[in-house]
Amino acid sequence: MPERTTLPRGTEVEVPVEISVAADARAGTYEIPVSFGGESRTVSVRAFPRTAGPDLARGAKASSSGDETKDFPASAANDGDPATRWSSPAEDGAWWQVELAEPVRLGQVVLRWQDAYAARYRVQTSADGRTWRTAATVRDGRGGREAVRMDARDTRYLRVQGDERATRFGYSLWSVEAYAVDEGRRPRG
Repeated sequence: MPERTTLPRGTEVEVPVEISVAADARAGTYEIPVSFGGESRTVSVRAFPRTAGPDLARGAKASSSGDETKDFPASAANDGDPATRWSSPAEDGAWWQVELAEPVRLGQVVLRWQDAYAARYRVQTSADGRTWRTAATVRDGRGGREAVRMDARDTRYLRVQGDERATRFGYSLWSVEAYAVDEGRRPRG
């Protein structure tokens, strides 16, 4: 890469920026001013707490808005078997949920999508299974393995709420894992 380059006026350039969050930073959103070539912008950086411990969703009671067939039940997404999966009927608003053994401060959900994945979805949490709050929104789902970070206190129920399918098929999850916040450590970005 040359030390100095002159570009025609109006040319858009992407410049990689690396931002690190200090180990002792508190969880939250930080506004970072960035200046380059006479232009200034503010970048919002969200620091999430560290997670640790076992997969809390494994073997917990799973349910869904509907299963594509009896061969793809909700329980297949958290049974620990990489060869089984849950699949919904072909509708955008389908959901999968799990009741955890006890309330936790939820810090991360890891989804492993089959080829039929969500382009847009929300991770929702609830203390009672009736009143839901959105802990994270994914607007650009890419399928495969997606790790979604959050800081959701008093989570007894976890729901993956589909908003828009990426394919003509329903949603299909090989697995859903849930991890609690490590209360003994500081957040990371």
